Amino acid sequence: MRITHLLIIAILLFGLTGCDLFSTRDPESPVSGRNTWETPRIPMDVLDNMRAALIERDAVNYLRSFSSTLFHFEADAVALSRDPALAGWDYADESQHINRLFSEGTLSGDSMLSVIFTTPEVTMIGDSAQIHSLYELAAGVALSGVPHRFAGTADFTLRVGGDGYWQIERWRDTRTEDEATWSDFKSLVR
Repeated sequence: MRITHLLIIAILLFGLTGCDLFSTRDPESPVSGRNTWETPRIPMDVLDNMRAALIERDAVNYLRSFSSTLFHFEADAVALSRDPALAGWDYADESQHINRLFSEGTLSGDSMLSVIFTTPEVTMIGDSAQIHSLYELAAGVALSGVPHRFAGTADFTLRVGGDGYWQIERWRDTRTEDEATWSDFKSLVR
């Protein structure tokens, strides 16, 4: 019995010295989106998720707003004439753009990034929805030649995806003022 007690004490001492019970662990990098993403049960939830993902700089949640197989962006005509590479912009281009935007050196940690969608008009058409909205995008990127304010009109076509949630399939950008548009922003940051 005495040997059993000694053996148990030896095992406990070995276990306590073999691991750092009171040390902190290294933080894990995020592999999924943050908690502010809301299940898009109505079309406007998608724009709310986009807005939150931009503020939080969360590429995973931002990209969840788009159909990965059907998404197409139609650039503003002026921006397209300056940068023909905007033609055919799809999900892969959007992913490259948002990951570049959130990368080190493009957007400093203390710079502002936000979008405001104003006067959105939602029209339901069968199994799809159209959202027409003015927008203002503020982005304090650290790249030369990139303005910090963008404005225009966004026309979104949304459908319910395979997971049962609304997603953007088409996004048309239109210039409404002499200011740079979201199309210009995509052209400058990719």
